[in-house]
Amino acid sequence: MKSEMTMAEADIWHPAQQQQLFRSLLDAYSYPGRIQTCPAEPSLALLSALLDGQTTLSDPQDLLPESIWPKLEAQRVPYELAAFILLDGSRAPQMVPNLGTLEAPEHGATLLLRVASLHEESAGALCLQLSGPGIRQSVTISVDGLHADWIKARNDWVSNFPLGVELVLCDAQCFVALPRTTKIVLGGSA
Repeated sequence: MKSEMTMAEADIWHPAQQQQLFRSLLDAYSYPGRIQTCPAEPSLALLSALLDGQTTLSDPQDLLPESIWPKLEAQRVPYELAAFILLDGSRAPQMVPNLGTLEAPEHGATLLLRVASLHEESAGALCLQLSGPGIRQSVTISVDGLHADWIKARNDWVSNFPLGVELVLCDAQCFVALPRTTKIVLGGSA
């Protein structure tokens, strides 16, 4: 990320913009696989709308500039304790995030994975076939820059529903939500 914020990045700190971002995220969770556009870099924009002083965040790959942390106000915690985790999706998963418990499944982490690009059709390197709640008929999206092991690990992590994680894939302009209730089948290369 650049050291100087663009106008769109500066706008994400305004409450009205954060409300719009939060609404877009709710729409993304309601309709898994529907790609949402974002006025600024999506992973940072979504974090600005989701985090506060009571929220935990892990950035184990140091993707966020140090200057952003005070604005986010989030508590820095280790990967396995974080409610939100920012990661590079092109790298294979190295650790198991918090999956929640049967008494508190809502404590499962939300992983924001940065990817190269998202496509609504079979145009990318990795095709994901999606089905489940919020999807009328099976949907396929394509993702460039996502290591296939993320989907394999995620499918394992959600296999003991209601335990699991939520995934939000973010490219430079768009994002897509993949809740733990969404069934994801790897479709391979396009």
